[in-house]
Amino acid sequence: MEGLLKRDEGARFIGTIERLAEGWRASFRLRVPNEVFTHQGNTEVFATELQATKWVHTQATARGFSSIEIRRQI
Repeated sequence: MEGLLKRDEGARFIGTIERLAEGWRASFRLRVPNEVFTHQGNTEVFATELQATKWVHTQATARGFSSIEIRRQI
């Protein structure tokens, strides 16, 4: 996952958690000021919503974000 921007470069972290038949899909993207497109991060599938949420927080912390936005897809 090299090359993704970090908080100190002005990026905003947006995590998404979505319920699937087989579990919970967690993903994230980074929105960068003055850019039209976002930078897409990894996507993982977990057995529980808690595991998915923890993964999103771990990804954010690794990039220096202490405050993030998590969106739940219906």
